[in-house]
Amino acid sequence: MPTSNFNHLTRSEHRDAKARRREEIAKGKRSIFKTLRVPFAPSRLRVSVLLLLTITSPAAADILTRQTVPYRWVEPLMPEAGPQPEYREYYDALDKAKAQLAAGQYRRVLVTLRAIKPTSADVIIRYKALAALGRSEEALAVVPPEFVDPAIEVGRAIILVSIGKAEDAIASLKRLKPSPGSQVTLGRAYEATGDLASATNAYAWFIEAPQDYLNKWKSNPDQFDNAEEVTTIATAIDRWAALTGAYRDNVDLHDTLYNMFVKAYDVIDRSYTPARVAAAAYAMSHDEDGEAQEQLQVALAANPNDLAALQLMGRLMISVFNFDAADSVVNRIRSVDDNSAVADLLEARNLLQQRRPKEAEVPIRRVLAAKPQDLEAMGLLAATYALRLEEQQMRATLADVEKLDSDNATAYFEVAEQLGAMRQYPRAAAMYNVAIERAPYWTDPRNGLGLLHTQSGDEAAARTVLEAARGLDPFNARTTNYMRLLDDMESYATKETAHFIVMYDAKADPMIPEYFGDYLESIYAEVTGNFKHEPKDKTIIEVFPTHDAFSVRTTGSPWIGTVGASTGRVIALVAPRKGEKTMGPFNWAAVLRHEFTHTVTLSATDNRIQHWMTEGLAVLEEKAPLRWEWVPMLYNAVMKDTLFRMDELTWGFVRPKKPSDRQQAYAQSFWICQYIQEKYGHDTILKMLAAFRNAERQEDVFPKFTGRSLSQFFEDFRAWTQQQVSTWGYDPLTSDKVDALKEEGEGLIKTKQYADALKVWEQIAALRPMDALPHQRLAGLYVSKAVNQPEKAIAHFAALHKVELKDNRYAKRIARIYRDMGRMDDAKTYAMEAVYVNPYDADAHKLMLEIAEKTGDEKSADRERRALAALEKLNPEKTPDPTTP
Repeated sequence: MPTSNFNHLTRSEHRDAKARRREEIAKGKRSIFKTLRVPFAPSRLRVSVLLLLTITSPAAADILTRQTVPYRWVEPLMPEAGPQPEYREYYDALDKAKAQLAAGQYRRVLVTLRAIKPTSADVIIRYKALAALGRSEEALAVVPPEFVDPAIEVGRAIILVSIGKAEDAIASLKRLKPSPGSQVTLGRAYEATGDLASATNAYAWFIEAPQDYLNKWKSNPDQFDNAEEVTTIATAIDRWAALTGAYRDNVDLHDTLYNMFVKAYDVIDRSYTPARVAAAAYAMSHDEDGEAQEQLQVALAANPNDLAALQLMGRLMISVFNFDAADSVVNRIRSVDDNSAVADLLEARNLLQQRRPKEAEVPIRRVLAAKPQDLEAMGLLAATYALRLEEQQMRATLADVEKLDSDNATAYFEVAEQLGAMRQYPRAAAMYNVAIERAPYWTDPRNGLGLLHTQSGDEAAARTVLEAARGLDPFNARTTNYMRLLDDMESYATKETAHFIVMYDAKADPMIPEYFGDYLESIYAEVTGNFKHEPKDKTIIEVFPTHDAFSVRTTGSPWIGTVGASTGRVIALVAPRKGEKTMGPFNWAAVLRHEFTHTVTLSATDNRIQHWMTEGLAVLEEKAPLRWEWVPMLYNAVMKDTLFRMDELTWGFVRPKKPSDRQQAYAQSFWICQYIQEKYGHDTILKMLAAFRNAERQEDVFPKFTGRSLSQFFEDFRAWTQQQVSTWGYDPLTSDKVDALKEEGEGLIKTKQYADALKVWEQIAALRPMDALPHQRLAGLYVSKAVNQPEKAIAHFAALHKVELKDNRYAKRIARIYRDMGRMDDAKTYAMEAVYVNPYDADAHKLMLEIAEKTGDEKSADRERRALAALEKLNPEKTPDPTTP
């Protein structure tokens, strides 16, 4: 690739070029990550969206396991050490020390430099190593008095900022002749004090005459041949652009700066990994975390002790709930500097993300003990109070922030993120608005507020906020995704009922208005009555024609692998039909009942219910038996003692460590709610919900209403589960009997000895009642011509249908049997169930039409005629209707 053309490549062309070279670049490098099934979401700012969303019914979760979904998977694999530096024959001690510094071998650097007479180059390497080890005071004292070197003074200023002495750094830097290094450090120092006007002026130096690096780069990028200088220039101009809103007025600026980073690390000096770290920070600021991850992997492979890279990687891992990876990053930092404030703040963020605010306060207090005016630590402290709903302490901490920085925005943003994660929409919105007012150049609060408005059902307010965000940064991926979706949603049709507003794409999904509203109204009184609570506003149901649109609606990026999600008032759904960008047909009625239960329990508790409990109650409210695939999974969990403890359960949903964790979390949460209801009564559940509304902790709620501590409750529950699984027939002795009988039963069917086969399969069903296969075989035998007792097949078809998520063949078969028996009301019920499972199956609609006409139900018949006419226009693939299961 000719260097002279590098600046003129588009971003996509850069990525193509990088992809072609990636294998070569990565060759010989050690990655801190290996592939495993742990989801990685591509948005830093979506810090708590998975917790904020009450995602999927078990039906949707099961669909997820059967689909190919665009996931990234990561797990920590921290190397013990980086690659050993390569020493050339001509290297002296100073050269070796430089190589050791680049590899993160900071202690070895100090040993190597012991015998060297101090020089400016030696001093710079020495204080960088000392600073990385957390020995900042030593680093500041390492410069001999006779040395007057601007590069050393800049290095000293960087250290001063890191230890909370930004004012001293500013005073020192202002005495220097301006240079790229001094000006970018001056800007950072001013930002650390909250003086954004002065910081903006410091960064503006880079685009002013006579240096005007931006125009120099545009005119001839080949004149720049120093990777460090190019990285510094790009970083400073990016900060200037962010603080002044320059991206809004310069559509080429984004790609120009991106090109500068790429040229620094991919053309000028491929060994200069700080350029990759800076590029990662740049990508994260534009919500492109996938790009950031790639850059950080390469940088950390070269230097696993790079503090800046570790800090960014830690933030990424926290944002996707990979707590173990974040802990690994924190431990790595502390292995270099056991008193690291960066590690403490990462630990605090990790604990906050796990909803452990009391524990998060401990590392925050350590930082504040050393740096009482650290604005980041103070903002996080306010966030811990926000999560604990301790309003007075939160306000007092924010007041302390304002004494130091009267127009601070970052602390309010930290608080807003935590309140938003708890679905405290009005309180979070108020905090976002303060951050926006004080930092009108910053897109993060606007994106956060925009997402908040969409999740609370106020698309008009979301559009206003997001349009402003797009004006500030037209290249922000999440903002762009939201705006495109809102544009599409403007054309959606709406059907409003007494308690629901259903939005849908009328052209793509004509079935939606025919069925959704009526079904939702049919369950409204029962679900709200069960929890003695009605939401104050109508629930909004948004049905999206593609999975990508649904994912953007719920998270901001097209990645989430499910079909339904509730954010409280709003329930989002993927259209339940076949399609290139859908997830196929599914039982939308079961999913909506599940999601509406979330809406009710979230509203009843002011969004303070435990995540596992809202999921468990939603599954319980589905009125469905345990799913077949859950049975052996739960049996193994009980027998191997791998049930989630009460404090682990929520994270089985949000951050599964193995593929079965999410399914187990659903099943176990359902089980716990069932156990509470059976042992303590439904009123106990209602009392718990009321306590959660009052912000009482789970640790206090359970003893209060069950008389058992959390650990005692769990032991009681575990004993109950052992009783449950004891009748399932999965113990070794029963399994051996079942296996032998299965072999006999299959042989009898093959030899057409159906009467004998029936007896064997009835024995199997009695031994193992929680298994689908006996029901399948018995249903097939009873409807066979040889046996021809279809009425006896109904119970087995029904058992299969109750847990079927995507296939309506069992419902249709039951409807036809009842029709032939003359039991038309029962036939109508199951014909309707067949439509619910697959509303785009013409055969199901024809069956329903036939039954409606025979029963004189003209209203239902008219609806089915409309449905069939609409399907004729869509011309979908016909769903096969096999005669046997």
